[in-house]
Amino acid sequence: MKLQEKQAAPLFSVKSVDGQTVDLYAYRGKKVLLTFQRFAGCPVCNFRFHELESNAAFFSSNNVVVIAVYESSLNVMNEFVGGETFHTILIPNPDLSLYNLYSLERSTAKLIRGIFNGAISKMKKGKKLFRKEIKQDGNSNRVEADFLIDENGKIIIAHYGKFVGDDLSIDAIKKAIN
Repeated sequence: MKLQEKQAAPLFSVKSVDGQTVDLYAYRGKKVLLTFQRFAGCPVCNFRFHELESNAAFFSSNNVVVIAVYESSLNVMNEFVGGETFHTILIPNPDLSLYNLYSLERSTAKLIRGIFNGAISKMKKGKKLFRKEIKQDGNSNRVEADFLIDENGKIIIAHYGKFVGDDLSIDAIKKAIN
């Protein structure tokens, strides 16, 4: 069942790509943007990652923690990170436990719909942003979702993509935060 606005965000405690414990409850008092992507080698997801990172100053100045979840293994995520540090906290979740907790879906129809709704453009741009080719180790038909969570752990926005590549816009995120 899809999560709704004003509902408490399901809590979790997992390890980030850098081995730190990420406990959603520990971020009470801050807003959290929780974004679910497909896998680290996905060019559309890479485009989204860079879009979020290019807004790191805004997120920092507004006390917003950004957490990105990927289906990828820790090894593949480490290849993706390449030893760099980022504002976004990266979570490898190959067992899909967080995807299930937040009721994400897989849909071949939405994958195809994405082709006609800008996914090809994002794919081309995202492909150019990779430092090196990253192995595909997730589901191509996974549909992204974004959750903006308030300081008390309640969902402000629950955005389930209507198609692959349909992420909550940066403008919508900024508007909700301000």
